[in-house]
Amino acid sequence: MSAASPPGDREASLWEHIEELIIRLRRIVIAFMVSAAILSLVPAGSGGLLYTPLVTKIPALIFAHTVPKQIKTLDGKVYNVTVLPSTEFESIQIMMQAVMLLGLIGAAPVAAREIWAYVEPALYPHEKAFAKKFIVLFVISFFFGVFFAIYIAAPLIVTMMLKLYPPLVPTGYEMILTVRISTIVGFVLKLALAFGLLFELPIVLYLLLAYGILDPEMFGKDTMKYIFLGTMILGAIISPDPSGLGMVLIGLSLYIPLHIAITLGKKRGLERRAIEEAKALAR
Repeated sequence: MSAASPPGDREASLWEHIEELIIRLRRIVIAFMVSAAILSLVPAGSGGLLYTPLVTKIPALIFAHTVPKQIKTLDGKVYNVTVLPSTEFESIQIMMQAVMLLGLIGAAPVAAREIWAYVEPALYPHEKAFAKKFIVLFVISFFFGVFFAIYIAAPLIVTMMLKLYPPLVPTGYEMILTVRISTIVGFVLKLALAFGLLFELPIVLYLLLAYGILDPEMFGKDTMKYIFLGTMILGAIISPDPSGLGMVLIGLSLYIPLHIAITLGKKRGLERRAIEEAKALAR
């Protein structure tokens, strides 16, 4: 076997590829279910005598970190934030969302391993080192996106949305800021999943552009306008804020990394193309 040939002895049929893909997807689903079950039952470590599973603590921690107890508007007025009670069905919904988050976090390493095992036989030896770095970077980007959404983006967006409403109330009327736990937790978890997945996209685009798989000329001004519009539409879907402020904040948070990655990828891709053309002329 030569160094430039794939490591497999023979080319697998289409059905064999599909069958292997189904097996590996099944393993990922099982890892998700097992991780969700185990991590959900882990004690929260409150220090008390009563057993408190982690899945019941996550919504409270997300809410406490995201929603401030008081809001100070630009004119200096301070408003207390009131929590509206949730129904029994909303409580179940919140718990299921927390279970899904734990399952995704726990299954991410298994998913990365299964993806690598699926593509590795088709790679040339010189491509494997590049692919390993790519998959590791892929997983790190997902966790960074989740971290960014929960600890930075969500508190900023919720605080800005709450500050927006008091100035709209006419003078003489009492203003009460109210929020629901189910609304906040659902918003944060959707935001975390979206940021986790979309923070991987800039890396993919950069690599595809830098290595010449995608033509840099594809991403002109018109294409960037459509990408900007797409991030704003996604921001509107994720954000529960009807004013549009949440949409803008989320959309910009998603668009800026994409814009930077595409700009750097185009630059690297054009440099690579110029070097290859110069080598071709020198022959």
